[in-house]
Amino acid sequence: MELLLFVSSHCPVCPRAEKIVKKVVRDYSNENLDFKKVRIRTSEGKQLSIELNIRATPTIVFRNDEGSETKRIVGVPDESQLKKEIDKGVGLKKGFFQKIFGK
Repeated sequence: MELLLFVSSHCPVCPRAEKIVKKVVRDYSNENLDFKKVRIRTSEGKQLSIELNIRATPTIVFRNDEGSETKRIVGVPDESQLKKEIDKGVGLKKGFFQKIFGK
């Protein structure tokens, strides 16, 4: 799973979002989680922002191993919500239908 954090140098809340994300991501160092901070003013950041339709910063985009977006959080994430989404994404916590149908 890939977690992309889109930030801007003009964003007053981006540093707080980055601090939370970095703190939470540390707990998943042994899991299949790739974290990348994307500055939207760089050439790569502009390209990814267009590709993923990023309209605000901070924005967190979760992508599965195939590169498809699975979840998006706009704004400063709640730490518990972020952990819950990462747990689901890396397979540590099963969703409702996964529990019932085993997929």
